[in-house]
Amino acid sequence: MIKKMKAAVITAPFQVEIRELPVPEPGPGEVLVRQHAVALCTLEQRIFTGIKKFPAPGCWGHEVSGVIEKIGPDCQTDLQVGDHVALGAPTFCGECVYCSRGLEEHCVRKGSFRKIEDVVGLFGMAEYAIVESKRAFKTANDLPFAQTALTEPLACVLQGIKKIGLKLGETVVVIGAGTMGMLNVLAAKSCGARVIVSELDEARRKKALAMGADAVIDPGSQDVESSIRELNGGRKADAVIIAIGNKHANADAIKMVDICGRVLYFASAHPSEPLDVDPNFIHDTGVVLTGVKGKNLRDMWDAAALISGGVISTAELIEEIYPLEKAKEALEKASSSTNFRIVLSM
Repeated sequence: MIKKMKAAVITAPFQVEIRELPVPEPGPGEVLVRQHAVALCTLEQRIFTGIKKFPAPGCWGHEVSGVIEKIGPDCQTDLQVGDHVALGAPTFCGECVYCSRGLEEHCVRKGSFRKIEDVVGLFGMAEYAIVESKRAFKTANDLPFAQTALTEPLACVLQGIKKIGLKLGETVVVIGAGTMGMLNVLAAKSCGARVIVSELDEARRKKALAMGADAVIDPGSQDVESSIRELNGGRKADAVIIAIGNKHANADAIKMVDICGRVLYFASAHPSEPLDVDPNFIHDTGVVLTGVKGKNLRDMWDAAALISGGVISTAELIEEIYPLEKAKEALEKASSSTNFRIVLSM
């Protein structure tokens, strides 16, 4: 008898069905994971609302945690049945020029979506999924699945932190104190940096302080550049991280950074608008503008280690947990910009 699983399937914008699908069998080099939590990222929100066009019917979700249930044949892994794991690493070929340089997130031969019956996707919003064993990362067995599901977004944050080379004692400004902004705050603090948060929402400013930010600025009522100088001994910031896709934030960030500082465009912009930058400003100041679009295997490993080791706690970023059967309600709640992470429990 074929074993069945429940899956939340997006059939059209704002339409979700809970379907029964056969549990897949792991092939060579793969593991079967009994998934217990998936955090609903902006990707799932945009698919649900129709902003991003993905195949339908589709089962998505990529910020996932669960337990290894079965190991496929010819699987060279230290993972064992019963291990708790986080999923979300990119699919990649391992052979192209970018993979060979450790840039798996830029792989030119990324794998296609999986398919079960007529449903395509990543199957994060399902009770079971199969992944390559190298894309499952061991986590602490005593942590709630909802918390370890945030391994993937933390991995994206770590890639950005590494890219700007944040150092002990440096001052970094994080623009935006949503889920990703707060993960940037936590990661920057773990590097020994001093963190200033720029955020319009008062409740989020208070939360940023409660979670370790050294200072907060209200850009609606304060002059941000002057405030940074007051907080940083007369200097602007060594680095600025833009964690909100906002044209004003994208432009203002350059005014906040000191000589030879770094500006990280972490959040994508929707809609995207051109950035007006004076090339002589870059020439004269040595300021570096860079971006990040994902994570690689090492970032996932580091994120799993930081969460499992208690260096970074994601507990305060879990807004609400819904059962899989209420996936539509959860996606509606997640699509509100006022929330932190909404999680589905399976």
